[in-house]
Amino acid sequence: MLTSIEGEGLVLRPTTADDLEVARQLFTDPGFYEYWDGYPKPDDEIQEKYLGRRSPSVECFFVEVDGEVVGFTQYNVAEDRLSGGMDLVLLPAVRGRGIGAGVVRTMVNFVQSQLGWTRFTVDPEVANERGVNFWMKAGFVPAGIVDDGARPPFWHMEWPISA
Repeated sequence: MLTSIEGEGLVLRPTTADDLEVARQLFTDPGFYEYWDGYPKPDDEIQEKYLGRRSPSVECFFVEVDGEVVGFTQYNVAEDRLSGGMDLVLLPAVRGRGIGAGVVRTMVNFVQSQLGWTRFTVDPEVANERGVNFWMKAGFVPAGIVDDGARPPFWHMEWPISA
């Protein structure tokens, strides 16, 4: 079973089936879901996707600062088991404080040191300029825009992991 990951004044706590109420508060906040599919998540979707049911292919965490849940992050494991991607959303009230960058550094350290990943990616929507700028400032390098018709155009970005 996955345990909490500590880093830089924050904790990434794995979500569980008992966390529906906390997750609901996040996934129904308009500032939170704006670039996370753009709609408030119903309970059944929260339970299916964000409370541990997809483990181990997708691992979900609450971002906690001083014991308070301020966001959500997850990583998904690629088929090669040596790479994957991450997502991160913070509540609007805590953005701009360096928490997101701390989450990225904590997650990168974890996937490199504990999972042995050699490739790590993110895929913010092109229209999400604030998110794209965040990921670049955090250290992800743009590799190109993907417009596959399945979702709005997005940037494919990679963390510069040295093998």
